[in-house]
Amino acid sequence: MESINQLTRKGASCADLLTCLYNLKPADLQVFRAVARNEDGSLDQIAKLLHKDRSSVHRCLAKLVSLNLVNKQTMTLKGGGYYHAYSIQNPATIKEHAQEKVREITASLNKLIDRFESDFQNHMNQG
Repeated sequence: MESINQLTRKGASCADLLTCLYNLKPADLQVFRAVARNEDGSLDQIAKLLHKDRSSVHRCLAKLVSLNLVNKQTMTLKGGGYYHAYSIQNPATIKEHAQEKVREITASLNKLIDRFESDFQNHMNQG
């Protein structure tokens, strides 16, 4: 996970923010970018685009869908059957969710800071 120092450095990017807030691995970010370039792409199309095996891409897509960064839609084939099409979540929705995560992190950090002296004293007295 990117550290707060890395995230707040000059030149940090949107990808750095997503990596930090959502604990994305490089493969997750690569799949996210591929979905952005290939809207409504299938698992097979994305795997082929990235030259990766389907199972690895599927794991990344499942993570991105669970984080609400990517949408998954079931599409019906004319001759029968179906496939899943993947698209990027609306950037405004991602932004709102990221802002909420930042508020949650800020609140957690403030609680840690508020407890710092007592936690520090307890830790020093334990050993």
